[in-house]
Amino acid sequence: MRTAAPLVRLPETLGLALRAGLGLGALFGLVDGVVAASLTSAALTPLSLAACLSAAVFEYCALAVGALGLLGLVFHPALSRWSRLARLQGFVALGLSAGLFAELYWWTRPFVFYGRPAFSMERVLASLALLAVALLVARVLARPLAAQLEKLGWFLQAPVVAAFLAGGAYLVAQRDVLAGHGVPNERTRDMPNVMLVVVDALRQDTLGCYGHPRVKSPNIDRLAREGVLFENSFTQAPFTWTSFGSMLTGKYPRRHGLVKMAPGTRMVENTTIASHVENATRVDGRSLRDDDYLSVSFHTGTLSSGSGLIQGFDLYYEQLAGHGLVVAESAWSVFRSDLLLHVLRSKFEQKAGGDVAGTAREWLAENGQRRFLSMVHLYSTHTPYDPPRVFRDMYVDPSYAGPVKAFYAQHREAIERGDVVPTPADIAQIQNLYYAGVSQADAAIGALMAELERLGTLDDTLVIVTADHGESLGEMDFGQKMPLWEHNHMVNTNLRIPLVMRWPKGLPAGQRVSAIVDEIDILPTVCDLLRIVLPAETDRYSKIDGASLVPLAHGAAASVREFSFAENQTFASIQDARWKLLVPFDLITRDDWATGRAANGLPIVLLDLVQDPGEQRNVAAAEPAQAARLHAALRAWFAEMPEIRIEFSPRDLEEQKRLLEALGYTDSGTAIGDAPPKPGR
Repeated sequence: MRTAAPLVRLPETLGLALRAGLGLGALFGLVDGVVAASLTSAALTPLSLAACLSAAVFEYCALAVGALGLLGLVFHPALSRWSRLARLQGFVALGLSAGLFAELYWWTRPFVFYGRPAFSMERVLASLALLAVALLVARVLARPLAAQLEKLGWFLQAPVVAAFLAGGAYLVAQRDVLAGHGVPNERTRDMPNVMLVVVDALRQDTLGCYGHPRVKSPNIDRLAREGVLFENSFTQAPFTWTSFGSMLTGKYPRRHGLVKMAPGTRMVENTTIASHVENATRVDGRSLRDDDYLSVSFHTGTLSSGSGLIQGFDLYYEQLAGHGLVVAESAWSVFRSDLLLHVLRSKFEQKAGGDVAGTAREWLAENGQRRFLSMVHLYSTHTPYDPPRVFRDMYVDPSYAGPVKAFYAQHREAIERGDVVPTPADIAQIQNLYYAGVSQADAAIGALMAELERLGTLDDTLVIVTADHGESLGEMDFGQKMPLWEHNHMVNTNLRIPLVMRWPKGLPAGQRVSAIVDEIDILPTVCDLLRIVLPAETDRYSKIDGASLVPLAHGAAASVREFSFAENQTFASIQDARWKLLVPFDLITRDDWATGRAANGLPIVLLDLVQDPGEQRNVAAAEPAQAARLHAALRAWFAEMPEIRIEFSPRDLEEQKRLLEALGYTDSGTAIGDAPPKPGR
């Protein structure tokens, strides 16, 4: 009888675990659901909000009931000696402690050693302190909560069970909402997949195929050998959001409108590669349907759905924001991505080795036979330069004994303030860490290509490798005032980007193109190779500024444009094959542009890229004819641009501010500036 007694009371113990799990799951599910509703970008109606809250209750209750039920099953022999109320109180205390610790850990991150690694001593000690607080609060609250659960009994549990069942039914209805997308059919069978790989802050001159003697980039080099390499490709802006806007829309920044990076700012509605491909008209007159292509973006850093840059993608994965794979048109999927339960799960998966490249590769393994358009945003060449040892050991001098173990945005800020003066050995160390990031990105690209080869779809995929901008690695600026680090500088180490394309069925192999091309040419080139017409141009904002590069690739054209234009918050630039002119915005329309100075005291700068490839000497006074020629063309371009449209999204303000500050982007930093002035007309 002594051994049978615990077994007799086991159903009661499991029932108490069920009651505590349902109560706590409903509590935390509703609280986190309300928070997620305040953060989400999903368009929620009252009905869809109720459905999402019910689904949140279902997931949280399922987790709590499962965890507490397992604990009850394992420890029942010891618990069986406790009273009924004591057992219920124990389950409540355990569940409440875990939930409170998760909430405290996540929501105090911006204030408790933010930016430190999760397993740093500071974060570990802070986490232990938060756990102690959670345990103390749970100890105080467990008794009255357990008493209420026992008093109200199933009268309280009935609505929870109803919400649980409704949420479960809603989740079943949300399964496989994209099941039919991308299935090859008579409209798409002869069209390629598209994989756009954007390596953030990748300098063109650090790749082997562009001539670097040291950096190992065998996978990108292979794509160049088997495809087309563009030697003189440029970005339209040397910082992320504005550059991605031009890349994805085929428009200059002033036309797509996202001219700066600032919290709460987003790109207004534009036709992007993803949105166009899913509703385009083929050149043979047939129209594609929105389920003909399955489009997905895997991105990190400050790139996010809140910036408006992911318009048109069916799915997106946001590593830094802690959002797993999200179905853009599913209210539940978007809502769920902001639930703390899913954010923490995504973060744990990342700590366990999951990242943008790995998630993209896993997605390809499951969906690579569909007709897809994917964008993979790699980040290993952006600060922090802190590569894994396997890549670090390829470049770092083992005899280096200096202080630079990794290079973060705050280190750049310290150098710019003059707090730190790096030695030549320190500079070489920083550069070597960057080179390791280049090889890390190349390895990730190689893994993606290997997966496509395994699936037998590599030759049916248009692969494009490029960057949003380059990077400065301690070179002096043209005024010899200070060394430049990171990006948002109007030097060609920032403006010149790699551009390699491979698709054996539509592009030649081993072709190198020397003509000037821009990132705005990517959308028209994709359209040309997919044999679909360009987006319709209905006004000045919908005009596509880019051009297809297919004629250049086949040698059927010598050039697509004479000049490349770019801008940051200080200058607009224009350059051709030899000359480059930088003009402060308020000097573009002034009659005294050649001799005047802008409000910030800056003059125009003319650079001879042939005689001075390092961009060190301003020859505007010595070459007035060249300055006048380029200024006239820049002024005409400037006047052609429409008035800038900027959209603000207060809902995304705090999240974007946190992401930007985490990566060293501040209102006075090197990658955010005030919006440039409007054109003259």
